[in-house]
This record gives sequence, C-alpha cells and structure tokens, in this order.
Amino acid sequence: MGMMMPKCIIFGNTVTAICNMPCMLNNGMHVLSIPKEHLSVSGTLTTTNIIMANWSRDMWQGVVNRVVRALVSGPFGSHFISAVATVS
Repeated sequence: MGMMMPKCIIFGNTVTAICNMPCMLNNGMHVLSIPKEHLSVSGTLTTTNIIMANWSRDMWQGVVNRVVRALVSGPFGSHFISAVATVS
C-alpha cells in the first residue's frame, strides 16, 4: 500500500495546517503545523550589468522595498501575513 499524502486544511483562502492519514479534523488530533520551509520564500539576485552591479546598498534596498509593495498590493497580497526584503 502506498503512502498517503498529507491534505491541506484551508480556512477562507489560507492553508492553515496539514492533516496526515491518522488526522481527525473533528477533534483536531494529529493536525500538523505547516513545515517551516513552506512558511517563507527566500532567494538570491545576481546581476552581470556593470551599472547595476555598482549600485549602492541603499539603491538596492529601494528596489527590494518596491518588490515588497508589489507583492502586498498584487493579486496574491492577501496570502501574505507579512513581506520583508533586505539587502545583505
């Protein structure tokens, strides 16, 4: 017998928890929290453009701040509890 995949528990439009095979929704037994690796999105941005490569940290922070505002105001904005971007 194959392994049963976990099911998502959704309230409104938000996945709030997961439920594996022995999970019982009526009493909340064995309901699992969402794994940490699925709660955040991270990445790295690199550029080969010589002008952009020489931008200051403040200029890059301004760009990522605009990205955060676009995420929040875009069609999936309601799916974010918060959005933060920093330049390191």
